[in-house]
Amino acid sequence: MATTITVRANRAFKPVHGSRERYVVIKGGAGSGKSCDTAQMYIVRLMMDKGRNLLAMRKNKNACMDSVFAELESAIDRMGVGAWWRISRSVPEMQCINGNRIAFRGMHGKAQRESIKSVTFSSGSLTDIWLEEATEFTKEDVDILDDRLRGELPEGLFYQIKLTFNPVSANHWIKKYFFDREDDNVYLHHSTYLDNRFIDPAYSRRMKRRRETDPEG
Repeated sequence: MATTITVRANRAFKPVHGSRERYVVIKGGAGSGKSCDTAQMYIVRLMMDKGRNLLAMRKNKNACMDSVFAELESAIDRMGVGAWWRISRSVPEMQCINGNRIAFRGMHGKAQRESIKSVTFSSGSLTDIWLEEATEFTKEDVDILDDRLRGELPEGLFYQIKLTFNPVSANHWIKKYFFDREDDNVYLHHSTYLDNRFIDPAYSRRMKRRRETDPEG
């Protein structure tokens, strides 16, 4: 099916979307556009690369539906590619006409952790994991998910975990594990509202005032 994809992307995230490191760690302040750009990237990637499948997550599954599911659904609508996708909130999942799928899960409690083991795809492999509000997850959570990305992939495909989150505490495991040591498998990115060229003027003024009155906030 031929279609025209309209992507309203921010230039600041272009190198993120081209990265092939196993771990892509995206730290961004409120209004930076990190979640919007990440959602758009996944929709385009799954439409273009047959054999890829995405597991999209928040720590709590209900929060996942309210934020990650809604963000991806909005990206599909914004880019005008709804004809390519079948969306089901009851399952929940999104399926592209090429067979690629997006599954949604949480990891809050034993039942949700166990459900991760049942995530399978009839076509292709689990190649991508998106952890929105990644600071909610523990390192043990990420290790469990990382173990799911294994096995030989067809030429051109690769495994990747993306972590998106607001600025992290100096004591958080994410800072120690990803920021405080050199690792060729990790791509780090930092953004602020100044990197988001689609932000509305009123919000931009609010954020500027906030930086002036509460520079540590």
